[in-house]
Amino acid sequence: MTTSTHSTPHAPTGPVFVQSFSTRDLPARDQFEAWRSLLSDTIDLLPTPATSESFAVEFSSWTFGNIILTRTLYSNTPARHWRHRPRSFLDHWCVVSARSYPRRGGDYLAAARPNISFRSLALPFEGQAEDTEVLTLFLPRDFCRNERDDFEQAHALDINPQLGALLAGYMDNLARQLPHIPPAHAQDLAAATRALVAACVVPRAARAEAAEASLASLLIDRARLVVRQNMASPEFGPEQLARLMAMSRSKLYRLFESTGGVAHFINRERLREAYRRLSSHRVSPSIHIIGNEVGFVDHSTFSRAFRREFGHSPSEARERSLAQLSAAPFDLRTPEAGPADAGHEA
Repeated sequence: MTTSTHSTPHAPTGPVFVQSFSTRDLPARDQFEAWRSLLSDTIDLLPTPATSESFAVEFSSWTFGNIILTRTLYSNTPARHWRHRPRSFLDHWCVVSARSYPRRGGDYLAAARPNISFRSLALPFEGQAEDTEVLTLFLPRDFCRNERDDFEQAHALDINPQLGALLAGYMDNLARQLPHIPPAHAQDLAAATRALVAACVVPRAARAEAAEASLASLLIDRARLVVRQNMASPEFGPEQLARLMAMSRSKLYRLFESTGGVAHFINRERLREAYRRLSSHRVSPSIHIIGNEVGFVDHSTFSRAFRREFGHSPSEARERSLAQLSAAPFDLRTPEAGPADAGHEA
């Protein structure tokens, strides 16, 4: 940032260097251009028809270690339109926490939750805003090389949504406490700040992959439910599943290609349901009927598929379940004991 004739540098009694700037004492017609000049190293603040009016801004900047924190307060200023300056000598990362304080009459109300973002000054960016308060952390390009080797090359980065509120709160506290931090603590504070930002920033590609994995998990759970609802039909297969899921067959096949395919998934769900019914402690139908209920018409086909999946036959699965039941102590509180089994006291 340039040092304007309207800025007031102070001796480094705080972190390292403190700079303040205000347009309030300038004629209204000069306020916007003075503010635009101060920002000219990093962004190009674009004039709008409303910027010819007053443009009251209070600005503070603190430098600690190799990090700069700035705080900007806008008072009844028009909407701002800006873009990153091309070929700026600065290629820093910046974390921006912006919030608005709505007014009722002459009083400011509680601020809404801040909007926090992460971007590179080296990349094109254009935006508009009407925020009342903007906190910005400027960090060097290699600020977290120790934490993430490929960070410097990863341009598409974003704030982890679960940690964004934590980072915004930390920036609020920095703005309050930095004027009182002795210079001896500046480097340690900078190191802690770099580590926190690195922990809160994730590649957008990683977020997309995580979101895609989460969506895939939800789709598989939905497919499992559809299969269970329709497995009694021997004709139920991938085509019917795709139709009921409102998915193309190609998309459905991609969803299950890493787990053996759609047909394998359907068959496995049938066999797992059969195993559950065979293992039930309640009186259950014959093995042949259970096979039919989960979509197997032929008993021998059912038995062979069951053995391939679980390593033993359906009859052995039932025998094991009965053996476990006879070995377990009788308890009226067991979930399998229904009203007809347990009796009751009047």
